[in-house]
Amino acid sequence: MISSRQLEYFQAVARELHFTRAAEALRIAQPALSQQIRKLERQLGLALFERNNHRVALTPAGAALLEHADRILADLVSVEDEMLGWAAGVRGRIRLGAARGLMGRLAEALAVFCRTYPAVEVELRELNTEEMSAALHAGRLDVATLAAPPASGDRRLAWRSLGDEPLVLVTAAEGPFAGREQVRLAELDGADLVVYAAGSAVGEIIRTALAEAGAGVHARFESREYGTARALASVGLAAAIMPRSVAVAPGPPVGVASLDPEPVWRPTLAWPSGRRPAPALAAFIGFMTGDNSAISP
Repeated sequence: MISSRQLEYFQAVARELHFTRAAEALRIAQPALSQQIRKLERQLGLALFERNNHRVALTPAGAALLEHADRILADLVSVEDEMLGWAAGVRGRIRLGAARGLMGRLAEALAVFCRTYPAVEVELRELNTEEMSAALHAGRLDVATLAAPPASGDRRLAWRSLGDEPLVLVTAAEGPFAGREQVRLAELDGADLVVYAAGSAVGEIIRTALAEAGAGVHARFESREYGTARALASVGLAAAIMPRSVAVAPGPPVGVASLDPEPVWRPTLAWPSGRRPAPALAAFIGFMTGDNSAISP
């Protein structure tokens, strides 16, 4: 039977793709780590890594085992956190993924949550929706604020809406859309725009809305950050579309115009549905949604 220690060793090598660095991370000798990986491969009767003098790579079987290892080790951490929570009130660790457009609202909510639950440690990672969904499935995140609901039919995630918000156009003080209170999406046909990198749910909403309006995207710039998009728009290099709360927050001066038809993004709070949340995570879900029924197993 595979042990959790073997999975931990295997996961470290799979993440580093380098035995020496993995051994350093695990704080064990490199020969001992190599011996344990060879033992695991003999036990399974297959190779988990391809090795030569220059590189280490996962075999297809190794890639499959890594998915299981991520989930199993995350479950073990979750079990320990839950038991600590039951033993000593609400305490533990929450690995939280955050959509960029929600950071302002989320920071305020986290400040209140951390004051209310001082024994809960929150680890925050800012990622796009595609990255966070994958991390939730793999057990690398406990909960995430996604920029859109999970894909229809995805029963691996439970989720609750965090409200709807319109997307707006931000522009410089001078230019073709300056001073406008509203712009038709069709008018953006051929306009210089800042687009968002693949994996962005908001970017996908924007691309769909423009396509439905018959507006071809002229992607002059690509970014992962709303702050970058706003800075480029502010100096007239391109217009950008983003959540209204981001557009009106403090930052480089821009004009803000509503769009017709109005694209809307629907941020959600999502977490794995396959296991009962530990007390710390259950408290966070209830705090963010105001709905304790959301955390029922």
